[in-house]
Amino acid sequence: MSKLIRSQYQEAVYAGLTVDIAEESLDRVTKLLAGISGGVHKAVGSALARAASSGKTAAKRAVAEEYTLSQSEFLSQTRNVNHIVRETGGGVSVVFGFRGYVIPLAKFNTRINSSGRVVTQVKRTNTAETLDQAFQAQMGRHRGIYERVGAKRFPVRELYGPSTVQMMHANERVMDKIEEKMAETYEKNIDHEILRILNGWGM
Repeated sequence: MSKLIRSQYQEAVYAGLTVDIAEESLDRVTKLLAGISGGVHKAVGSALARAASSGKTAAKRAVAEEYTLSQSEFLSQTRNVNHIVRETGGGVSVVFGFRGYVIPLAKFNTRINSSGRVVTQVKRTNTAETLDQAFQAQMGRHRGIYERVGAKRFPVRELYGPSTVQMMHANERVMDKIEEKMAETYEKNIDHEILRILNGWGM
């Protein structure tokens, strides 16, 4: 199965992927909206937001095919951090960053069997694994899977699966799908956003 993460703290993970936007495309937006204050930022920003959303949708489907994490849980565990990078040669790239914490093992296909032991499966292609030293417990408002650090009852540490970011970047095919969908969505929406600004909608 996927390597389990043992920690007393829920670690954050960040990773970015770059989608290139043709310089001519941005120049065209700039020329068309030259007379409208803030128009370029508004149009490009809206198109990027839609692209990021479509990328996350593509990612949740691809990840759900490989991991036992629900699509709704994927969305709740993933955040976007996006920005535009102007390169020295004149090119423009959009860096779509994804941020998320490692996910409690209880959110994956995890159950307690008839003998009271924890059985878990993180990746669909792997067989379920029995964790002899782990146990399920309620800590405050959170129910998770834990194991003791030493021979004493406390301290304990929670068991986690990978973050959504790690799941995405573990598979090149998934990343290709995300990049392709983002670029496609941006190009499809930028003309619509230009038209909205020219017509005074949303300004």
